[in-house]
Amino acid sequence: MRRDLDTIRKPVSLPLLPGEEVTKYYTASYDTGSSLASSWRLGNLYLTNKRILFVQGRKILFKVLLSQIKTINIVKRGWILGKKVKQLNIVSEGRRVPYIAIKDPENWGKAIGESISLAGGQKLEVRSQTSVFSPLSSVDSQPDEEILKEKGGYLTPGQSRWCMGTLLLTPKKLTFFTSKSGFIWETPLGSIKDLGIEKRVYGVSQSDTIRIEYDSSGELLKAWIISLNLEDWRKELYKRVLLKVDRETLNKIVSELDADSKEILIFLYEHKHARIDTLAKLIEAPTHMDILLKIKEIINPTAEKILGYPILLFDSSKVDRETGEKVLFSWWLAGQTYQEREEPLLDIFDEDAELIVYVELLGIKEDKLQLSVVDNKLIIEADKEYHKEISLPVVVNTNNFIKRYKNNILEVRLKKQITKKWQSNKDRINNKE
Repeated sequence: MRRDLDTIRKPVSLPLLPGEEVTKYYTASYDTGSSLASSWRLGNLYLTNKRILFVQGRKILFKVLLSQIKTINIVKRGWILGKKVKQLNIVSEGRRVPYIAIKDPENWGKAIGESISLAGGQKLEVRSQTSVFSPLSSVDSQPDEEILKEKGGYLTPGQSRWCMGTLLLTPKKLTFFTSKSGFIWETPLGSIKDLGIEKRVYGVSQSDTIRIEYDSSGELLKAWIISLNLEDWRKELYKRVLLKVDRETLNKIVSELDADSKEILIFLYEHKHARIDTLAKLIEAPTHMDILLKIKEIINPTAEKILGYPILLFDSSKVDRETGEKVLFSWWLAGQTYQEREEPLLDIFDEDAELIVYVELLGIKEDKLQLSVVDNKLIIEADKEYHKEISLPVVVNTNNFIKRYKNNILEVRLKKQITKKWQSNKDRINNKE
């Protein structure tokens, strides 16, 4: 069996991104974490200057941008027919965590880390999982807070049966893992788009499960989870992800509060978050304990009576989605989702009479895109959540550009503004030719 990992297969022609080049490839086996031997798929693993891809035949089974990778673990676990071999365990944002059995996984981990550094990302630590698996500390550089943790099951549309392990909810993400295999799946809370209770076959009967719809690199995916205390999971996920508080709802809660509690809630509605010392100064509270009592004994119980959920939540570390600011030890209005900001891939090509700009836009729909050219900058907007300005190296025609959007890549072709100097340079080049 080991020889299957020692024999290199002929590479195939891949659909690459603009400016993308394959730097390393080898025959490998791919598994999404199931304990079934039949879940292994044989193909080729490709490393490029922008992504990792696993390809079987001409079908891409797994792809992830280098900028999205959080951790690579080297895990020794069961392979085909139960034989234990070292495998790459790639943990990234919003993706089901795969296991890849390949020759010399340590060198592959090192090569991936070097490619991430060359692409301008942070230095990646490749870890060998020989000790107790710790999902709270293995992905992020700082420990994450545990909100809910319970034995449960996980299922995706491609699975034939439930995978049993442990569910973990933190202020940043929802994770499923097993003590034997490590991470199986995780998604940032900011990527979850919808939740619902759905009947699924579990064992020999139909049971209630939570259906989770989440965004993964612009693609809407589904997963189901099940646990003994399912209602607790539904409530926590809902209030942290989908609960939206409009002015009418706020007024209903405020009408039943005392003056100080009302001032605290309105301040957080307008500012989204605040530290406890800020709230104490706001109402001139003698101690921080007075603020905690207002929140836990008055504001949140009133909100639960009206909404069914607490309205104020505490997070030790969270990123403001609008500003990109990392906010520490603060109270937040429920439903203020967040996600880490990333710079998208960007390439600008000078092609004689036009500029061609390629930008990667993850999770943005084409009908939401608005483009404009102002002060020699290409401005890209999508609702209120995305705004990017790209400085252009030459003067362009502001009223004449063509856009194309496919597979999360935006292509914009801009006509150069013809000036006497530009025409003179072009004529000089043509005469030399």
